[in-house]
This record gives sequence, C-alpha cells and structure tokens, in this order.
Amino acid sequence: MASAPPRTTGLRSDLLAALTVALVGLPQCLAYAIMSGLPPAYGLATAAVPGLVAALVGKSPHIVTGPTNTTGLLILAALGPFLGDNGLLAEDGLAALATLTLMAGATRILAALAGGASLVDFIPESVLTGFTAGAGLLIALMQLDEALGLSGVRAADAAHEVSAVFARLGEVAWPAAVTTLATVAIVVLGRRVRETSPGALVAVAAATAVAFLFDLDAAVGLPVVADRAPVPTGWPPGALPSLDPALIRAFIGPAAAIALLGTMELAVSARRGGAQPDMRREIFAQGAANVVGAFTSAFPASASLTRSALLELGGARTRVAAAVAALLVVPMLFFAAPLVAALPMASLAGVLFVTAARMLDRRRIERVWRASPVSRNLMVVTFVATLTLPLEWAVFIGVAFGVGQFLASSRRPRVQLLEPRGDRFVPVEQPEAGPVVVLEVSGDVYFAAAGAFERLVLDRIPACPEYVVVDLSHARALRVAGLLALERVDARIRACGGRLHLAGVSDEVAALIADSGSALSFEGFDSEPLASVRRALRRR
Repeated sequence: MASAPPRTTGLRSDLLAALTVALVGLPQCLAYAIMSGLPPAYGLATAAVPGLVAALVGKSPHIVTGPTNTTGLLILAALGPFLGDNGLLAEDGLAALATLTLMAGATRILAALAGGASLVDFIPESVLTGFTAGAGLLIALMQLDEALGLSGVRAADAAHEVSAVFARLGEVAWPAAVTTLATVAIVVLGRRVRETSPGALVAVAAATAVAFLFDLDAAVGLPVVADRAPVPTGWPPGALPSLDPALIRAFIGPAAAIALLGTMELAVSARRGGAQPDMRREIFAQGAANVVGAFTSAFPASASLTRSALLELGGARTRVAAAVAALLVVPMLFFAAPLVAALPMASLAGVLFVTAARMLDRRRIERVWRASPVSRNLMVVTFVATLTLPLEWAVFIGVAFGVGQFLASSRRPRVQLLEPRGDRFVPVEQPEAGPVVVLEVSGDVYFAAAGAFERLVLDRIPACPEYVVVDLSHARALRVAGLLALERVDARIRACGGRLHLAGVSDEVAALIADSGSALSFEGFDSEPLASVRRALRRR
C-alpha cells in the first residue's frame, strides 16, 4: 500500500498553487470589478472575503470563489440605476450593492437547505452554451470604449455602447488602442506557450509600470483607473444592506439569476475531473461567503471556472490553497493603491477581450448546433435573449424554454401495436383482422400526457374490438390522470361488448387501482418480457 505524502509536501503544493492563482487571478479580479460597474478595489475585496469564507465553510479543495465574468454582467444590469456619470457605482449606491450581495447569498443558503443542488439538472447544456456565448459577446462589446480610450461613454446596453463608440470613432486615443492590442497579444501568446502562463498579469503589470513611471493618463490618450474613480489606500468603503421593500423587490430577479448561474459555475468547477462533491455543502458555503461579503464591501461572488482550474492544475490538495489564495490579495489593498490607480483601463479591457473570446467556444457551439434541432433552438433562443433582454430574464427564459421542450417531448407516450407470431410479439402498423388487440405503452403517462395517451390508444384499436390487452411494463409515472384515461378507454370498449385487460402493472399502479376503487382488471408486472401479456391473453 502506497504511503501518504508528507504533510510538508502537501502544504508546499497548496502554497504554490495559491500563489499561482493569486497572481494570475489578480488582473481578472480588477477587470471583473470594472465590468460589474465597480471600482477595481472591490474586486480584490470580493476575492478576499467571500473567497476565504467559501474555502473555510466548503469542502472541495479545488474551488476558488470571487468575481466572475458571467455574474459580472448580471451585477452591472442590477446596479445600473445606481451608477454615476463615470459608469461606476456612486457612493449612495453602496447600500444597494450590499443588499444585492446579501440577497444572492441568502438565496443560495435557502436553495442548499431546500435541496437546490438539483437545480443544476434543469439547466440544459444548450442553454448554458447560448448564455455563455451571448455573455462573452456582451463583455467584449461593453469594453469597446475603454479599449479605444473614449471617455464619457455611458451606455446602458451593448446596442447603445456600439452606437456611441461608432459615432466617436474619430476620437480614438491611439495609446489606449495600442495598449489594448498589446495586452491581448501578450495574453494569447503566453497561453500558447503554457495554459497556466501569467500572461494577463505580465501584460497588466507592464502597462501599469509604464503608466506609473511616465505619469501617463487620459490627458495623453491612456485613461487609467484614477481617471475613473479615486483609489484610496485600505479597504474600500461599504454600507449596510438596505431594508427598503422596493429595492428588495427589484433585486429578487437579479439575485435569483446570480444564484442560479453561480450554482451552475460551482457545479462545473466542483465536478471537474469526475469528482463527486457534496453539492449541498458547497452551495451553502457559497451562500455564506456572499452573506459575509455583504457586510465587507464585496459584490456577489461565485466559483470561478478559470481560477478553480488553475488551483487544480497547480497541485492543490486541501482547502488551505483556496484560503491562502484569498488572503494573498489583501496586501494589494493596503500597499498597492498607487499602482492600482495607474493601471490603464485599456489593459483591463484587453484582458476582458481574451476572456470574452474564450467564452465564445466554437467547438462547443458547433457540437450543440449539430446535436439536434431542439438543442439548436435552445441555444439560439438563449443567445438572442442574452443580447436583447435583461440578463436575469435571459437565464430564466432559457431554462423555462428547456423545461418546456422537455415537457412537450414527454407528453406524448409511444403506443405500439403488437401481433403474436409463434413465441414472439412483432410490432405492426395495422393489426390483422381478428378479435384480439395487443398494445405496448412506453414513456410517461403523467397528467400532461394522459390526453395524448388516451387518443393514441383509441386510434390504434378498431371500432369494436372483442379483447384488448394494454401492456404497461414500459410506462412511467402513471397516476390518477392516466388511470382515468384507461377507464374511459375501457368504457368505450365495453360499450361495444368488448373487454380491456392491463398487463405489466407495477405494484405502485396496482395499489393505485385498488385504493381508487377502479374496476380495471390487470396482470402484475413480470421481469420476463411479455410474460404478463401472455397471461392476459390466456384470460380471454
């Protein structure tokens, strides 16, 4: 039996993985804060506090919690009424930020306690693909003004952003445009050399160093963070959550959408590599992280797909790695304010462009497109909704459309005519002339399918059969509505002097027949295929 690795080796792996995540994730945290409509310091606070709490409360060693790209757009949309002229959250909106974060956390806690881990099963892959692609395109479009160094663009959505930028193409600041292109090139080339390459960190650090040393800012065509908002040394200011009923009502939809998407990101991250995490505990940990974050100047946090993957690739073995990665960003708030203030906005836009491009996964989109018309429709509907509707509605519409497609496909069970030939029963389209009809039912026969089930059975039998056997061995979810449908079929057959007999009846359905006082006759389920049908035929 192999011996366990020394504790010092495991701790060393955790610390190295934590350092990698902290360094590579630093520009992401800053960029996602800007994308969410918040000064960059709030990205560090969100990576620190919710990240630490989730690591302590959760159980998975490979989950990094903090700012994410998909939830960033939802946050921006929710906080839109509270943004200032510079496009960032105004001081009087801090209470709204705390309220949104608290509600996103409370929603996850309630979901965990109520068995919400199963919610992920209701999000089709095609919906996820459509939303991710749409969100990626939105992220790229909403950064056009920063990438081109255009100040004063205050767009509420992507359409207005593109329109405003197009109208001011003659004002493009070329230092900003060059910085954006250089950042993209460094990040892309770095990832081609090595997937875990800190290319984003190198690009942002180099751009910041140049801007800091040469005192560059918007006056020379390279807007920096300080041009958008002051960067004080220390923890960013916050406020207590508001108890305003109107604000709480306004945030119900966004908070639910953030919780739903966050749970989805969590499930993907936690199940990476075939892991079987305790999803109830992990969802609860995410909720607790956001509840604490609401009182510590954080915005809604979720499990980061990219940083969680980095943690695993770095060899993390315990939750210590995620906790240390969260703590490593704290010194930036207290000792690096001048550097953060000198960070070029165009460089952060370049990081977000690369992030957006990775979200537009062409191979994944092609696979969903070719899979089936239903998958293709789900993906397209969600993609279009993401680009044209409030993001929380795009998520809910995609999920609702997926559930609707499932219900539409499941509400029509299969009813097949069978004909005995020797020892076998052969499917046929039309039965031979005779007094006996055998039908095999497969699929769901729940309330929404009962009407279609009754019509299909009546369509498959002649006008006045003498003896009809309905095999329910492969029928699922037969409840009262299905039982009533069978009784109506039985009444039609008896009106012509015939008889209906059920075969393959499960113990559950048999109990339903007995408890409801139904007069339907039946044969119990038999594990041998069609054995109950043969018994039913002998009772003729």
